[in-house]
Amino acid sequence: MASRFRRPLSTAVKATLRRKAKARKNITYGTLVKVYRRGQGAFLSAGSRRVSMAAWSMGRVNSFLRGSRKHDLDLRRKTRKR
Repeated sequence: MASRFRRPLSTAVKATLRRKAKARKNITYGTLVKVYRRGQGAFLSAGSRRVSMAAWSMGRVNSFLRGSRKHDLDLRRKTRKR
């Protein structure tokens, strides 16, 4: 339900996520969008006053790309099967 009311991603965020997905063989743009959206949700639930929502979300994407085992493990399992 909440996904219907979300604002669309900015063109800069889309371009960044596409560039990051293109640099990796086994991770798609769609997966990175899901990780970014989850980062936005995490910010809203327990965010920081010192970091913007966009920075928090992109940090989660970068953590996912580095192979962190803290979050988004379900998406990581899907990327390995391909």
